[in-house]
Amino acid sequence: MAQKDRDEIRKALLQKGFFQKDNDHEFFYYKINQSIFTKLSRGSHYKTYSADLMGKIKRQLKLKTMDQLLRFIDCPLTGEEYFNLLVSDKIVLKEGKSDYTT
Repeated sequence: MAQKDRDEIRKALLQKGFFQKDNDHEFFYYKINQSIFTKLSRGSHYKTYSADLMGKIKRQLKLKTMDQLLRFIDCPLTGEEYFNLLVSDKIVLKEGKSDYTT
């Protein structure tokens, strides 16, 4: 199972329409539907995210497969495509579309 660097995950979230709020963790909320969010730990043990943590992020982002998450992080999956996945899975409404999906 793939592991990913925390900085890669952070960058992908910000590029796909999430905004960051800092606390004891870094929280990322989807600008179109803020019930879709995830968090990244600031701890030195979490510079690389394991398969277990990647699975949690996948569920929090409402993605169905690990392949979708890897495409989300590695950027073949655009913000627009992510939005369309959420629409097709009836997680967000098409009317909620904004310029944050690019």
